[in-house]
Amino acid sequence: MSDAERIDVLLHGFLSKYFAIPARQPASGGITFAQMRVLWSLDQKEPLTPGEIAGRLGISSSTATGLIDRLDEAGYLRRCHSEVDRRQVQLRLKSRGRRLLRDFRRYHQDRLGRLLGSLKRRDVRRMAEALRVLNDVIGRWREDNG
Repeated sequence: MSDAERIDVLLHGFLSKYFAIPARQPASGGITFAQMRVLWSLDQKEPLTPGEIAGRLGISSSTATGLIDRLDEAGYLRRCHSEVDRRQVQLRLKSRGRRLLRDFRRYHQDRLGRLLGSLKRRDVRRMAEALRVLNDVIGRWREDNG
Protein backbone atom coordinates (compact mmCIF):
# COMPACT_ATOMS: atom_id res chain seq x y z
CA MET A 1 0.00 0.00 0.00
CA SER A 2 1.36 3.43 -0.94
CA ASP A 3 1.77 6.23 1.58
CA ALA A 4 -1.13 8.08 -0.07
CA GLU A 5 -3.40 5.04 0.19
CA ARG A 6 -2.47 4.38 3.81
CA ILE A 7 -3.01 8.01 4.85
CA ASP A 8 -6.29 8.16 2.93
CA VAL A 9 -7.58 5.06 4.72
CA LEU A 10 -6.48 6.40 8.11
CA LEU A 11 -7.98 9.86 7.55
CA HIS A 12 -11.24 8.43 6.24
CA GLY A 13 -11.51 6.09 9.21
CA PHE A 14 -10.80 8.83 11.73
CA LEU A 15 -13.07 11.45 10.16
CA SER A 16 -15.93 8.99 9.68
CA LYS A 17 -15.82 8.04 13.35
CA TYR A 18 -15.05 11.44 14.83
CA PHE A 19 -17.60 13.47 12.88
CA ALA A 20 -20.33 10.85 12.83
CA ILE A 21 -23.71 12.21 13.77
CA PRO A 22 -25.41 9.09 15.11
CA ALA A 23 -29.18 9.18 14.82
CA ARG A 24 -29.14 12.96 14.61
CA GLN A 25 -27.93 13.34 18.20
CA PRO A 26 -29.09 16.40 20.14
CA ALA A 27 -25.64 18.06 19.72
CA SER A 28 -26.28 18.11 15.96
CA GLY A 29 -29.63 19.88 16.29
CA GLY A 30 -31.26 17.04 14.39
CA ILE A 31 -29.59 17.85 11.08
CA THR A 32 -27.61 15.63 8.75
CA PHE A 33 -23.85 15.61 8.27
CA ALA A 34 -24.31 17.12 4.78
CA GLN A 35 -26.32 19.98 6.26
CA MET A 36 -23.69 20.47 8.96
CA ARG A 37 -21.04 20.82 6.25
CA VAL A 38 -23.03 23.73 4.76
CA LEU A 39 -23.07 25.44 8.16
CA TRP A 40 -19.34 24.80 8.64
CA SER A 41 -18.68 26.41 5.26
CA LEU A 42 -20.64 29.51 6.25
CA ASP A 43 -18.89 29.59 9.60
CA GLN A 44 -15.54 29.78 7.80
CA LYS A 45 -16.57 32.49 5.34
CA GLU A 46 -19.71 34.55 5.17
CA PRO A 47 -21.56 35.34 3.02
CA LEU A 48 -21.44 32.59 0.43
CA THR A 49 -23.65 31.96 -2.57
CA PRO A 50 -25.34 28.60 -3.14
CA GLY A 51 -22.90 28.02 -6.01
CA GLU A 52 -19.92 28.67 -3.74
CA ILE A 53 -21.34 26.21 -1.21
CA ALA A 54 -21.68 23.60 -3.97
CA GLY A 55 -18.09 24.22 -5.08
CA ARG A 56 -16.64 24.05 -1.57
CA LEU A 57 -18.47 20.81 -0.81
CA GLY A 58 -17.96 19.20 -4.23
CA ILE A 59 -21.69 18.68 -4.79
CA SER A 60 -24.12 19.68 -7.52
CA SER A 61 -25.99 22.96 -7.38
CA SER A 62 -29.31 21.14 -7.03
CA THR A 63 -28.00 19.12 -4.07
CA ALA A 64 -26.71 22.32 -2.45
CA THR A 65 -30.07 24.02 -3.01
CA GLY A 66 -31.90 21.17 -1.30
CA LEU A 67 -29.59 21.32 1.72
CA ILE A 68 -29.89 25.10 1.88
CA ASP A 69 -33.69 24.95 1.59
CA ARG A 70 -33.94 22.61 4.58
CA LEU A 71 -31.53 24.70 6.67
CA ASP A 72 -33.42 27.87 5.78
CA GLU A 73 -36.79 26.30 6.68
CA ALA A 74 -35.33 25.11 10.01
CA GLY A 75 -34.04 28.61 10.82
CA TYR A 76 -30.29 27.90 10.71
CA LEU A 77 -29.44 30.27 7.86
CA ARG A 78 -31.00 33.01 5.82
CA ARG A 79 -30.96 34.01 2.21
CA CYS A 80 -30.39 37.65 1.33
CA HIS A 81 -29.64 39.54 -1.85
CA SER A 82 -26.23 41.00 -2.56
CA GLU A 83 -26.00 44.75 -2.15
CA VAL A 84 -23.78 44.85 -5.25
CA ASP A 85 -25.93 42.64 -7.49
CA ARG A 86 -29.51 42.13 -6.32
CA ARG A 87 -29.82 39.07 -8.57
CA GLN A 88 -27.23 37.24 -6.49
CA VAL A 89 -28.45 35.30 -3.45
CA GLN A 90 -26.11 35.19 -0.48
CA LEU A 91 -26.31 32.95 2.55
CA ARG A 92 -25.63 33.93 6.14
CA LEU A 93 -25.87 32.06 9.41
CA LYS A 94 -28.71 32.96 11.77
CA SER A 95 -28.17 32.95 15.52
CA ARG A 96 -29.72 29.47 15.71
CA GLY A 97 -27.09 28.21 13.26
CA ARG A 98 -24.28 29.83 15.24
CA ARG A 99 -25.56 28.27 18.47
CA LEU A 100 -25.76 24.85 16.82
CA LEU A 101 -22.17 25.13 15.58
CA ARG A 102 -20.98 26.31 19.00
CA ASP A 103 -22.71 23.41 20.77
CA PHE A 104 -21.54 20.87 18.21
CA ARG A 105 -17.97 22.15 18.41
CA ARG A 106 -18.07 22.01 22.22
CA TYR A 107 -19.41 18.44 22.11
CA HIS A 108 -16.60 17.32 19.79
CA GLN A 109 -13.89 19.20 21.68
CA ASP A 110 -15.00 17.60 24.95
CA ARG A 111 -15.02 14.21 23.25
CA LEU A 112 -11.57 14.80 21.75
CA GLY A 113 -10.25 15.94 25.13
CA ARG A 114 -11.36 12.64 26.66
CA LEU A 115 -9.78 10.68 23.82
CA LEU A 116 -6.50 12.59 24.02
CA GLY A 117 -6.48 12.17 27.78
CA SER A 118 -5.85 8.47 27.25
CA LEU A 119 -2.69 9.15 25.22
CA LYS A 120 0.83 10.03 26.26
CA ARG A 121 1.65 13.73 26.02
CA ARG A 122 4.40 12.96 23.47
CA ASP A 123 1.88 11.22 21.18
CA VAL A 124 -0.52 14.16 21.40
CA ARG A 125 2.28 16.57 20.39
CA ARG A 126 3.23 14.31 17.46
CA MET A 127 -0.39 14.19 16.29
CA ALA A 128 -0.74 17.96 16.56
CA GLU A 129 2.45 18.50 14.55
CA ALA A 130 1.39 16.01 11.87
CA LEU A 131 -1.98 17.75 11.52
CA ARG A 132 -0.30 21.16 11.34
CA VAL A 133 1.97 19.93 8.53
CA LEU A 134 -0.98 18.38 6.69
CA ASN A 135 -3.01 21.60 7.00
CA ASP A 136 -0.07 23.64 5.69
CA VAL A 137 0.42 21.30 2.72
CA ILE A 138 -3.26 21.33 1.84
CA GLY A 139 -3.40 25.11 2.16
CA ARG A 140 -0.47 25.57 -0.22
CA TRP A 141 -1.90 23.01 -2.66
CA ARG A 142 -5.28 24.80 -2.72
CA GLU A 143 -3.59 28.14 -3.35
CA ASP A 144 -1.62 26.67 -6.24
CA ASN A 145 -4.51 24.68 -7.73
CA GLY A 146 -7.49 26.93 -7.03
